[in-house]
Amino acid sequence: MKRLIRGLCLLAIGAVVSCVTINIYFPAEEIRGVADRIVDEVYGEPAKPVDKVPAQPGSSYLRIFEPTVAYAAPDLDVTTPEIRAIKADMTARFEQLAPFLDSGHVGITRDGLLEVRTAEGIGLKERAELTRLIKAENHDRLRLYKEIATANGFPDKVDEIQAIFAESWRDKARKGWYLQGAKGDWQVK
Repeated sequence: MKRLIRGLCLLAIGAVVSCVTINIYFPAEEIRGVADRIVDEVYGEPAKPVDKVPAQPGSSYLRIFEPTVAYAAPDLDVTTPEIRAIKADMTARFEQLAPFLDSGHVGITRDGLLEVRTAEGIGLKERAELTRLIKAENHDRLRLYKEIATANGFPDKVDEIQAIFAESWRDKARKGWYLQGAKGDWQVK
């Protein structure tokens, strides 16, 4: 009987010590950092260094009896050939779009896409080119969000990634650019 109790106690202690919880979460803050870096790259801003938070050592010997939590987070710095190609196209296209953003003809919508705000003073040929540029840019932005979601194991989180990127596009917009408000109105940054 003693042997059985001792065995059960050792089994219970072993179970407590070896508890590992694996949480797979949507890393919104990490995606925000990726979004900021990509937006800076497209807008031609210098890249800012990434802050690394040092690991905190345990402070108590009793921690060995607590369940260990392991977070399974995707490597958000992984860049696929598709993502690199999309970013390169967007960066090259920005040189053509910047004058229209600067002049107020184009604005950034609530969802982070581009839209013609006014075509006043733009010729027919230039208007057709602008429409083509905006269509290509919006298409690439949506593809970028899908590629990032897929590459990081979150294919069902494209909308959340787009919302995070929309915030970055708007936050990093230059002074004088137009941003769409919550009710659809245009405001100058």
